[in-house]
Amino acid sequence: MAEPGARQLMENVKVRIGIGIAALVWLVLALLAGQGFSQVPLRIYSIAGTIAALAFALWERFIWKWKVVRYFTGVPLVAGTWRGELVSSYVHPNGESVPPIPTAIYVSQSASKCTVTLFTGESKSISEHAKLIHDSDGRWRLSWQYVNTPRPGVRDRSVRHKGAAEAYIGFQPSEGLEGVYFTDRRTDGELRFSEWSSARYSSAESALAADGFNRTSPFVGDK
Repeated sequence: MAEPGARQLMENVKVRIGIGIAALVWLVLALLAGQGFSQVPLRIYSIAGTIAALAFALWERFIWKWKVVRYFTGVPLVAGTWRGELVSSYVHPNGESVPPIPTAIYVSQSASKCTVTLFTGESKSISEHAKLIHDSDGRWRLSWQYVNTPRPGVRDRSVRHKGAAEAYIGFQPSEGLEGVYFTDRRTDGELRFSEWSSARYSSAESALAADGFNRTSPFVGDK
């Protein structure tokens, strides 16, 4: 059985931290106000709640990414643009297979959610649901369901469709992301991404032509 996903793990940590922060703030403010625990003014509860809410917001956007935090949670950091190729199982009517397609994906990641956008020269896929999953063998995978919208010039042979994909996150920087996909058009294939950039790109052309891509280390402790 798979271990809890990244979202559940991060939510558990976030709730515990929030409760601890709220309790600590309430205690400090009560002591500073010189009030007994049974006579704490309502405004102190309000201030403690506001500070806890701010801490939650900072956790969601920033704190969870810190290496010292991820050292304990183990959650990989995969946000950014990945560059590689898509290998389709589709075979043309004349019997020829499709050559590997240069592909890029952009991953947006916060403490509680992910979004994945995949680009090729002919289409764009945007995730409807995406999540990180921690498997029982210790590996992490990024799983998402998407809607693919081809460019107008190719819609005579490629229609809008839905699909699902997942990519395992390699423990070593050279392993990158590797996975599979399938569509409601009854096609499937493989995904391979070995290069990474922290920059965001809005098209396959710009991402595939850009400099500054390298190999990333999604796990704390990698070199």
